[in-house]
Amino acid sequence: MSQIQEIFVDDNLSDRRKTIADICAKSPMFDVVTRKVSKRTLEDEKGHYLADFATQSYLGFDFDPRVIEAAVQGTRDFGTVIAWCRLVSTVTLLTEAERKTAELVGSEACSIFASTTLLNHGVIPALAGKDGVIFLDKSAHATMYEGAKIARDSGATLVSFPTGDFEALEKLLVEYQQVKKKLILTDGVYSMTGEYADLPSFDALAKKYDALVFVDDAHGFGVVGENPSPEHPYGHKGNGLIKHFGLSYDNMVYIGCFSKAYGTFGAFIACDQKLRDFLISQATPHDLGGAGPASALAALLAGYQINKTEGQARRRQMYDLTKKAVDGLEELGYTLETPSDFPILSVLLGKSDDIIAISKLLYENHILLTLAPYPMVKRGKESLRITITATNTEEEIDQLLVAFKKLKSFLIEKGYPFKDLVEQ
Repeated sequence: MSQIQEIFVDDNLSDRRKTIADICAKSPMFDVVTRKVSKRTLEDEKGHYLADFATQSYLGFDFDPRVIEAAVQGTRDFGTVIAWCRLVSTVTLLTEAERKTAELVGSEACSIFASTTLLNHGVIPALAGKDGVIFLDKSAHATMYEGAKIARDSGATLVSFPTGDFEALEKLLVEYQQVKKKLILTDGVYSMTGEYADLPSFDALAKKYDALVFVDDAHGFGVVGENPSPEHPYGHKGNGLIKHFGLSYDNMVYIGCFSKAYGTFGAFIACDQKLRDFLISQATPHDLGGAGPASALAALLAGYQINKTEGQARRRQMYDLTKKAVDGLEELGYTLETPSDFPILSVLLGKSDDIIAISKLLYENHILLTLAPYPMVKRGKESLRITITATNTEEEIDQLLVAFKKLKSFLIEKGYPFKDLVEQ
């Protein structure tokens, strides 16, 4: 390594960053390189097989032959990449995808970006302008915070409120009620726990104080939707959390992404036509960046067709597998910070002391999941994050539960509390 590059690395590894770097370097659950994939079964470069509970390809479209063929045809028709910035030119695949996305989520229009990160970095500053106020949910995704900081550097005001504390949010709205542009940022489905944001309360405050709610529902889109029922707890169509709660777009814009439920690249903001047209020239990713590969949009459109006929069955399968995993983990005595039925399961550890050993034990038992140690999350909230998809199998859930039964023995030796032991 060159001396100057080494200085930049070492000097930037503060105590917090160094802790993260050390965990990533020592745990087999980070930077896993896969050489073979069969739906949710992976083979890494060491020849070790893993049941995949880290992906978020919720509907399993990434291995559907119809989606794959559509992606190939999109490449044949339009090349490997849409070679212009969005402001200058695009292809019919993109405008068709925007139209069908708006139709699905029930908005007047939508604008597609290459990723949610780019969308948040570009749209939040465009909406806040030089004199707006941004009200940030403290548990909102880091990319929203990054977009808000970019806006703050341009003159906007940034304030935050504790997650779920609507009294604190209202006090801030009262304090800044004379400001014309008030933008509230929140997740839809929170990415670590699967909890649903209380969008009706956000909507009520936004209407009361003439604010706009920016809902980043990257995980919810494709899974949750309108008219939930006992038979279909996630709702219908997978058209997002705003529709799940039966709300309108009057005081809300809705952000979703395609890299999770639809297994392809891209993200969108659902909004009014006038706002969509504004973003074409005012959101910097449209002006300074590309739109991504044409194959991704072709895959998305194929996914939309499959969703019409098979989406409900896939969501029901995902719900049943999630319930099986939840019941099994709770029977083992684990504490789950999972208040909804969403297929994100957060198994609480409460400390990070043994995270390397824990990850090695799970890896040796053929499980891949997402570690959430401190300082990636707050102290006391350290956890193991499991995501379940429609293409996982019951056998893989059984394998997960066997691994967590073995893990339990290790954790008991280390003094971790379990519900069944506490009850005894």
